[in-house]
Amino acid sequence: MAISGYSSDRSIMAGIRHKRGRAVLFRIVASVTIASGCAYLAWRWGVSINNDAIALGILLALAESYGLIDSFLYAATMWKPAIRIPPSPLEEATVDVFITTYNESAELVRMTARAAMAIEWSPLSVYILDDGAREDIRGMAEELGCGYLTRSEEWKGRNRHAKAGNVNNALALTGGEFILILDADQIPDPRIVKNTIGYFADPDLAFVQTPQSFYNLPPGDPFGSDAPLFYGPIMRGKDGWGAAFFCGSNALLRREALMQVGLISYAHAADEAFKASLVELRRESRIELGDDSSMRERKRELRRALHTAVIDMRAGHSLQAVADGLKDAVADFRCPPVTASCDGTEKPGDRDFGIARIGEAIAVEGVSTVSITEDMATALRLHASGWKSVFHSEVLALGLAPEDLAASLAQRLRWAQGTIQVLLRDSPLTKKGLRLGQRIMYFSTIFSYFSGFSNRVFILCPIVFLISGIAPLKAWNLTFFALFLPFFILNRWMFHIAAEGLEVKRGEQYNLALFPLWIKAVVGVFSGKNIAFMVTPKTRQSGNFLGLIKVQLGIIFLIVASIIWAILWVAMGARQDLFGILVNALWGCYNVWQLSAIVRASLYSPPAGWDPRPPFQPPAKGA
Repeated sequence: MAISGYSSDRSIMAGIRHKRGRAVLFRIVASVTIASGCAYLAWRWGVSINNDAIALGILLALAESYGLIDSFLYAATMWKPAIRIPPSPLEEATVDVFITTYNESAELVRMTARAAMAIEWSPLSVYILDDGAREDIRGMAEELGCGYLTRSEEWKGRNRHAKAGNVNNALALTGGEFILILDADQIPDPRIVKNTIGYFADPDLAFVQTPQSFYNLPPGDPFGSDAPLFYGPIMRGKDGWGAAFFCGSNALLRREALMQVGLISYAHAADEAFKASLVELRRESRIELGDDSSMRERKRELRRALHTAVIDMRAGHSLQAVADGLKDAVADFRCPPVTASCDGTEKPGDRDFGIARIGEAIAVEGVSTVSITEDMATALRLHASGWKSVFHSEVLALGLAPEDLAASLAQRLRWAQGTIQVLLRDSPLTKKGLRLGQRIMYFSTIFSYFSGFSNRVFILCPIVFLISGIAPLKAWNLTFFALFLPFFILNRWMFHIAAEGLEVKRGEQYNLALFPLWIKAVVGVFSGKNIAFMVTPKTRQSGNFLGLIKVQLGIIFLIVASIIWAILWVAMGARQDLFGILVNALWGCYNVWQLSAIVRASLYSPPAGWDPRPPFQPPAKGA
């Protein structure tokens, strides 16, 4: 269990001892849980699969295996949570505040900008990063006295990379040692810098992430937007493994770390592009262009130059120096001295051999652009490069959660798609530089989005049995319950201990209810479909959203109908498997309860007169 800082305060030390005791209890329960799960699955795979319904039996066993792996990853995450005691603030440090915006209202951006300018730190510079290039936002920035940044002409016709590109553009135009990134709706507490910057006394620390919390959560949190488990025990667990995530907002980052990993990424991209250029040149040197002795000699010279370039590159010479050495050979090959001019658009020696990024306005990208979840991808690069991170569990900014189901689903789909993109484009399983614990922490988050497939099986199995009598198990017998119930109860106890008393019911309901969304995300990314970054709407849309949950409504109808169907067959004496029907009817009712959360959310309307206000209200200008 990692402990940062120190304190003589007895209450703090008592809290630390309590958390240590909880961690020991968790490890004991988690170990027994995983052992119990392995025993249950060994029986499931070994003797219990119904050979008369082999496909269904294997699907259910696979889904249960996924669940055990997920439990193991959860246990690993919570195994050694970090306990952080904030150190004293740094004496001198320059901080830039980046407020990212695209199409949010001027009133919303103004509120965030005013709160940012009231942050208790000096020297502090506040910049509004307006990717919408709106004149009213520019005028507002001038009125408030903060900086205004938008994309320059060099971005036209080039890759923009949404929020990541917006931040990278600002990195190139500012110079503060540290950067506080805020979404347009995240109202910062005046103490946000003072309470987090002391961690940067460690020169290897790249960023400090604080929780994302919301001041507009509707009563009962119908959309499951609050994430106390993630921005609490889970993040502290990841922090204990040196893998606290950057979550896109409410984070303080070291500029040097971002620029270093940007340079590393640039060098890697340049290296790959250079190698591709060498392959292309080798191909050109083998093309039959005639039998004259001059051409044959030029081809031999080009091959010699390519051979020398490869040797120099392997010897560690800079790519620029190697490229410069190649340019003359390429120029002579394509346009010999006896020729007055060269046809075509490319002039001799003009090839850059990948040293500049084609299609990029900024070559050195501090924030990763490989995924639409730029935050997770950036943290992955930083950790792989040896930089550290910290999760500071104090809520120091409050933002806007989605206020309707459509916005909530769009936000979750983007998170899922971006996370899975990271697996395919910069996988933590193979990325060099990561420690084993860090690989597991990143993979556990990615792995969770594949739960849609297993949850679909868990939903359909009781329906199939109630309608047809076909069971995935040989029998719902005493052996099944003797092995399954201990694992199930221990698993629930493990989650309860890790949750530290937090209310996590809504999160569990949405984990099941969103199975079609998770499947859509996985299929969309693996199919190679182009995925655009979508800004989460900040204002509520009126009406109901039943059309968005047709699958869930259909499943609820099937469960209810299948239970009625089974009861009717029992009443007519056509079925005698009463115990199996009872087990699956209860299973189906549990699934209906889980799915009911998203149905209520689709019909939700806020209470009359409900008008939440942010708690951090700086004084009006001139007051």
